[in-house]
Amino acid sequence: MSLRNPIRLLRSKFLQDTATLQLSAMLNQASQLFSSVVIAFLLGAHGQGLFFLAISLQALFYNLVNVGVVQATITQVAAASVRDSRVKVAGWLAFLVKSYLVFSALMIGLGWLVLPLLSEWWYTAKVGAEQARELGQWAWWLTFWPLIDTPRAVAQVAFQGTRRMLRLGQLDNGTELIRVVTVTAGALVSGTAEGAVLGEIASRILGSYLAADLYHAARSDEAGWLPSLREVFRQAPDIPLLSGIRLGLRVGLLKNGNTLFMEVFPGLILGGVAGASWVAYFRVASKIMGLPMMMLQGVTRTVLPALSELRGLRDLRRFRELYGRTAALSGALIGGGMLLMLPLIPPVVGAFWPSDFRDPVFTYSWILALGMIPSAFAVGLDAFYILTDQMKASLAITAVGALITIPANVVLIVLLPETGAAWGLSLYRSWVLFHFAYVAWYFRHRAEGGHWDR
Repeated sequence: MSLRNPIRLLRSKFLQDTATLQLSAMLNQASQLFSSVVIAFLLGAHGQGLFFLAISLQALFYNLVNVGVVQATITQVAAASVRDSRVKVAGWLAFLVKSYLVFSALMIGLGWLVLPLLSEWWYTAKVGAEQARELGQWAWWLTFWPLIDTPRAVAQVAFQGTRRMLRLGQLDNGTELIRVVTVTAGALVSGTAEGAVLGEIASRILGSYLAADLYHAARSDEAGWLPSLREVFRQAPDIPLLSGIRLGLRVGLLKNGNTLFMEVFPGLILGGVAGASWVAYFRVASKIMGLPMMMLQGVTRTVLPALSELRGLRDLRRFRELYGRTAALSGALIGGGMLLMLPLIPPVVGAFWPSDFRDPVFTYSWILALGMIPSAFAVGLDAFYILTDQMKASLAITAVGALITIPANVVLIVLLPETGAAWGLSLYRSWVLFHFAYVAWYFRHRAEGGHWDR
């Protein structure tokens, strides 16, 4: 390889954007680990577990009624921006605002009815009736955050869609720093999980102010044109929802299903069958094992708009090459990093967390690694399905996987209450191998001659 090619690679916008978001992801992950250590000492494993359960209950409800508009809007903003279609950029951002407001109203209303009842039904046996009711109430409070979070969502979509990755990194790191301060302060002042929940809500309010300020500054950047926030909110009432919601539903079914099974259900189940402390152990293990996976965040968030641009240009050859290179390189680096990291987990956890965390966290970590290593090669998988209009195939593969892995999960949880959810999660993650087989088949048989087949 000549010197010219690596220099061109280093100067490419894709690599620069990826490096920016990788650094942002590293800072966020370090911040989250730091806050988990502090909260573990302030609240203990049980209190920290209650805090995680409140967030998971809200996340369950969020992903069940969320229609996937964020990812859908990013693809549309990216495609419109590369063609300099200002009307469509403004229209799609206004669509995001309107759908967020409608969705928030639905979530708050249904959450008030459902979340306390769900919490009492599932957690009373482990935490008592009074604490289970409080847990449901805290989860309902958290349903207000999408409404509060609307300006940040608009800024995030606009920055990612127009590939302002430095601005996106600043927004992510700024909101995470605010979250750490407010959540830690809430736990310190109150000494309870309730204070940490209130700190989480306060962080959303402050994060929206930060997002509005960064968005205003970003309008003077040399990247693609952006409308003012005032213009976006003013257009929102007149924007039709139906066409965008249809696209969002297809994206949401794909993305939210994975989020529910990989991030939400394991913790919620653990709280009911093993207790709140085991939720804390599991979440800390997930955060630690997420250290290598965080390297995928920058690639994932860069590859979606980058592939969207190539799809807009109908350049199949470059689309396939970019997808293949990013998946192979990212998977090899992340999977190898996980294997090297596993032996270091017991001494690190023993040094920084309370003593009761050491052994459960290590047990969860090596179980999770079995499923996370295949998942490390899945970077760009969502973007592939969205941009090739193959989401029906993705849903079919996922549905078959659910029919097989969900009953297996139930059996594992019954046989192994403390670790069964982790084994089930690894099994579910490993199903990604069937998605890889479909991607290979598509590129070989459905698209020929360097042109899109539809």
